[in-house]
Amino acid sequence: MRASVYALAGSAASAMAASRGFNYGSQGNTLDTFTTQFESAQAITDYASARLYTMIQDGTANTVISAIPAAIKTNTTLLLGLWASENQEAFNNELSALKTAISQFGSQGLADLTVGISVGSEDLYRISETGIKQKSGYGQTADVLVDYIGQVRELVKGTALANVPIGHVDTWNAFTNTSNSAILGAVDFLGLDEYPFYQDGEGNSIDNASDLFWKAYDKVEAVAGGKPLWVTETGWPVKGEAEDEAVPSVENAAKFWQEIACELEARCINFWWYILNDDGASPSFSVASGINGANTKSLYDLKCPNASACGAKSLSSSSSSASSSAAASKTASGSAAASKVASGSASTTGVAGAINAENGTVYVTEVTTAYTTYCPAGATILASGKKTVLTAATSFLTTEKISKTITASAATTMSNAAGVPTAVGAVVPSGAVVPSGAAAPSGAVASASGGLIGQASGTTLASSWAANQTPGASATGTAAPYKGAGAKVGGSVALALGAAAVALL
Repeated sequence: MRASVYALAGSAASAMAASRGFNYGSQGNTLDTFTTQFESAQAITDYASARLYTMIQDGTANTVISAIPAAIKTNTTLLLGLWASENQEAFNNELSALKTAISQFGSQGLADLTVGISVGSEDLYRISETGIKQKSGYGQTADVLVDYIGQVRELVKGTALANVPIGHVDTWNAFTNTSNSAILGAVDFLGLDEYPFYQDGEGNSIDNASDLFWKAYDKVEAVAGGKPLWVTETGWPVKGEAEDEAVPSVENAAKFWQEIACELEARCINFWWYILNDDGASPSFSVASGINGANTKSLYDLKCPNASACGAKSLSSSSSSASSSAAASKTASGSAAASKVASGSASTTGVAGAINAENGTVYVTEVTTAYTTYCPAGATILASGKKTVLTAATSFLTTEKISKTITASAATTMSNAAGVPTAVGAVVPSGAVVPSGAAAPSGAVASASGGLIGQASGTTLASSWAANQTPGASATGTAAPYKGAGAKVGGSVALALGAAAVALL
């Protein structure tokens, strides 16, 4: 932001949404004010994620920012941030606060709540010709940022945050500037700050804002090398001075929300809006007033028509980025089961996507770029602050780690023969086939050479290995479950269950 500020519900018909939240500055905030803001955000939306700019509490040298205990208290996920536009001495204080946060809160759920760590924010923009012209303040070079990212990686190694993705936040033209290419290879994700409002001379009226936004997104995606692209800041002001053709107003801010926030939801892209409340700022990007927990009121309608259809057909036809690395597609087969597959996950290899099951609960194990989740009918799923009881067995891939355990409230059967789910009554697409040797639930009918999982008693299934494929899907290797129709994957562990894994469906 060009200002002095240092943000699952699963069902048989829809899969888990990506991280959605707001940006929160450090200045003037305390444990109480952070807590109230997080509660207020959840009161007017189902957004339970916060992006931070610094690890340091306002007014201190290196005390941990109180947003962290506030997030733990309110079950708010976090995109942590380390301010990087000063010098090594100042960055050492950020590192010190991060180290203390891990030590102090690592055992209290910080790792489960942390979506990512951003090293720097718009540092490259601020040293660009445009940033200097706008008097945006001190920035940082790509080489220094790469070094800082390495320092963060070294610090988190072997800690509760060891597997958390580390990235950098900047503007679209900073990422596409070839002189900054070193940053692209150093990060696990890219955080995009994109404000059509500020794009003077480019036809930046509200009617053209969506087109400008997605064109910028597409340009960054083109250089991201398949890495996740998250939207870390965007918004439209409700009041203030006009910027070329861009006019602040509640009406225009509402239109921008519907066209951008709702589209980001539909595409399952992680995003953090700017901003919940910035009363007194000019221009002001506030989406709410009277920040008072459950009594908070939004300035305009924040409901999205496709909120429950994350990953479904997008609302806009102005962009070709529907298959972005952070987006996902939902493959419905007409059955009660559905799967959500992260774009690019077909090439994922490494540790198989095992689900650990113990005493009736399951939780997710990372699979490089995606997470595999299997839940029985009756399971209560809690993620991103939203709770849902599944009415039918569901299996899907997600682009966001599920931070809470998934508790089965219905009787289930488990098997570790080929590591596949075995719940009687679970429904998968007609024509699905499973690995030879997979255990079938009691009463299920299977052909001689294979066992079908996840089928009701009396169902007859084929004996092949492509478990829970949508009809028409094809794959190579020994296991490639949960891919969409027409998907082609290679390798033996492409988002498959490990041979010794125990899964719960």
